[in-house]
Amino acid sequence: MTLGLETAPAYRLWQALDPGEAFSPDERYAALPVLTKKDLREHSPQGMVPNRLSVDEGLRRREIELVKTSGTTEESVTNIWNQTWWNASEAASWKLNAHTAFLDGTQQEAQLASALSVGFLSEDDLPATARVLDRFLFLNEKATPKEWHERHYARMVQELKDYRPDLLEANPSYLARLAWWVSAKGLRLHQPRVVIFTYELPSAMQLESIRNVFRVPLVSSYGSTEAGYVFMQCEHDTFHQNTDFCRVDFQPLKIEHGGPSLGRILVTTFQNPWTSLIRFDVGDLVRLDERPLCPCGRTEGFRLSAVEGRLENATFTTQGRLVTTKAVDDALAVVPDLREYQLTQRSPREYALRVVVKASASRAIAGARSALQALHGHEANLAIEQVEDIEPSLSGKYFRTRAEFGMDEKGLFA
Repeated sequence: MTLGLETAPAYRLWQALDPGEAFSPDERYAALPVLTKKDLREHSPQGMVPNRLSVDEGLRRREIELVKTSGTTEESVTNIWNQTWWNASEAASWKLNAHTAFLDGTQQEAQLASALSVGFLSEDDLPATARVLDRFLFLNEKATPKEWHERHYARMVQELKDYRPDLLEANPSYLARLAWWVSAKGLRLHQPRVVIFTYELPSAMQLESIRNVFRVPLVSSYGSTEAGYVFMQCEHDTFHQNTDFCRVDFQPLKIEHGGPSLGRILVTTFQNPWTSLIRFDVGDLVRLDERPLCPCGRTEGFRLSAVEGRLENATFTTQGRLVTTKAVDDALAVVPDLREYQLTQRSPREYALRVVVKASASRAIAGARSALQALHGHEANLAIEQVEDIEPSLSGKYFRTRAEFGMDEKGLFA
């Protein structure tokens, strides 16, 4: 068995670390380093290309293009984008859910996300004809929803009615905002056959709002620009590995931080002729599904009960125990009148919470304080501010939790 170390220049020094074919594939992969976004920046684009293919030649033939991901300098990466491989990875993921199995890449699809990520970016309002590409309608041309006005919400409702997509693919934080507006206006939305969440994972509060206006299956896909479609949520809400297009290695956190069922995944991609990723750290924390079998009956690859948020967005209790974004989501989901939140940990005992409320601010603030002190420690110093809206990051995406002080990342893992 080959590990793929000979396929790309970036792995030349890794070859000496392979213990050889006398060992199992799991042992051989475990002996290799972790591939980080820093490595991709240092070696991209040519260093990650297998089989001596030329990036310049691929660009000239329009087989590939260079795509820069959004985010901070430490997060942003210039990737080689191969649309054919991406489409095949996505199509394979659709088969992992009974509600998406009908998709074959020909259906009408609407997308709602930041125009920094997908579609057409414009400071001016674009007509629908300028936001349609092939079978896709891009509902938004703005960098963030803070640029939306009443006319944009009304336009989205009408365009969904006119376009009648079978599939709505959406960033849940963006779709939740549309759902709030629709609910407040007492309107009805066109119902696609399925809604797929992408770009981020929904909070429990966002899911509740979206379910109020969409009476169709809601499905989360999971992956990244670099690694393609890695997991897909099945009809029983379990995440299943897209085994035809990737290998997954799991590294558990230490027991005091939530291990051994909570940890990070390292992805090795398959079938991409233009990029070889081996043990790539996607950056998220996931929880293994510890049941012997998922009710859907699928058995191949890893199963996850949840994707719990990015490691860089983890917070910590006052005693130093890691707290995932999902843990905060779940704690605040039961707070009455709370619509949205953003938690920033300033220091080991100082926390700042910004909240958007539905009705009673006093009840929401008191409930949020009680929930977070139960989660992070009763000695936590928690400052709470009510705001009209939560501001997105420069990438157009929203974060719900983060710590502003450094963490010993390696010291967290078993």
